[in-house]
Amino acid sequence: MKKVILIHGLNFFIPVIFIIFSMAVIFIINPDPAFAVSYTYYSPEANLQKIDIYWLKKAVFAKRLYIAMYSFTDYKIAKELIKLAHEGVKIYIYRDDKQMKDRTDRTYMLEHVRNIYIKAKRDKGFWNIMHDKIFIIPGIVFREGSANWSPSAEGASCYYGNCGSPSNQDNNATYITNKYVIKMAIVNFIKIWDRKSNIIY
Repeated sequence: MKKVILIHGLNFFIPVIFIIFSMAVIFIINPDPAFAVSYTYYSPEANLQKIDIYWLKKAVFAKRLYIAMYSFTDYKIAKELIKLAHEGVKIYIYRDDKQMKDRTDRTYMLEHVRNIYIKAKRDKGFWNIMHDKIFIIPGIVFREGSANWSPSAEGASCYYGNCGSPSNQDNNATYITNKYVIKMAIVNFIKIWDRKSNIIY
């Protein structure tokens, strides 16, 4: 009888041990599973400009903001970055040098602003462009997707009084709050930021 009880006991504990082991493996692979939350929005149905600004404001808590943006023609976001810089947030902006020469580019608004640092990749052709559309707030969010910082890309342009109309581009933006993913995004940003061939502004 005692042996039967022992076997039944093992039958109970083996699945429990397996579950605990599986959770430990998941934790090692993804050290922050409880915060593995992401939000994806699609323009022009969603106004990605408003959503971006909502998240950007949170940089005041981290005092750091890392940005890599291919096209940047959005006046409202440029003004928000200046405001954040005046509030003590150190902002690192990485661009594509040819895109910065666009007549509607807003980077000129940020040059010489205290706490804003700007570098660009030397664009050697379509095969070598800096094509990211991301920003990272340490410990808070990693934003990525297809949407550049231009009103039409974010579903924020107005045509004849119709704002967010189908005339805007089809794009997406995903906001990831997983702290491990955020850390890895920062590691990659620092790698491209530190390229010796970069142009410093």
